[in-house]
Amino acid sequence: MQSRCAILGHNLAWLSRLVLLPVLGATLLAQPQIGGGSCTSATLSGNYSLTLSGRDAGSVATLSAASVGVGTATFDGLNKVTFTLTTNTAKSQGAAETLSGTYSLEVNCTGSIAIASGDTASFTLAAYNQGKSYLIAGEDGTYVFSGSGSALPATCSASQLDGTYSFNGTGFLIAEGDISGVTDFSGLMQFDGTQAASANWYISDGGAAQTVAASGSYSVSSNCTGTASMTDASGNTYFLQLTITSNAGNFVLGGSSPQMVFTASGRTL
Repeated sequence: MQSRCAILGHNLAWLSRLVLLPVLGATLLAQPQIGGGSCTSATLSGNYSLTLSGRDAGSVATLSAASVGVGTATFDGLNKVTFTLTTNTAKSQGAAETLSGTYSLEVNCTGSIAIASGDTASFTLAAYNQGKSYLIAGEDGTYVFSGSGSALPATCSASQLDGTYSFNGTGFLIAEGDISGVTDFSGLMQFDGTQAASANWYISDGGAAQTVAASGSYSVSSNCTGTASMTDASGNTYFLQLTITSNAGNFVLGGSSPQMVFTASGRTL
């Protein structure tokens, strides 16, 4: 037979467990929940930059098609979205596109975009930085895409691009309308605040590197988009599409030349 002390100790142990259960439950409830947030569709509202890069949607390992686009995205704060961009592919450069559709954003700051005009495409959507930035990923049946953007300045002009900027990016080499390789590059770009532009950059291609120096002109519209055209010593012309992303003049760009299509971003030194 158990002693009275043993029985008392056993009962106290059970009593302590009963007391701890509510405390343990409250502790578990207090743990941070993944996916928490306070977003609504109104979190994304206004004009944003847009970069949209895609590759062929096929399952084969060989890359046969690629698309790079730069422009703007406009969210109305309710459920309408419009992409206005210039797209470069191996077969077509400088193509203006307007894509529109609907979007939704859940309380955890993730949602979706359904493009129904200008193309048929579906994207996942994520907002961050208190609605000042977003990420997208999706496909339209031809390409699989990834993209991003940030809130634009209220207005822009050529004077916001003034000085020297570092820039880097990636590109796709093209030959006779087909993708022939990939490349990475980085360098410096200079704007005079009015219309003159020049650049020096280093292109890496399959272990080889080449230096390019080019100069030309640029222009910027009040909606923070712009264009530039530069020619190098070999006579190759580079056509650039710009979107200014900050009052300091930081930018994203897409572009093309006879040898490549590419996308990049630039930052003040």
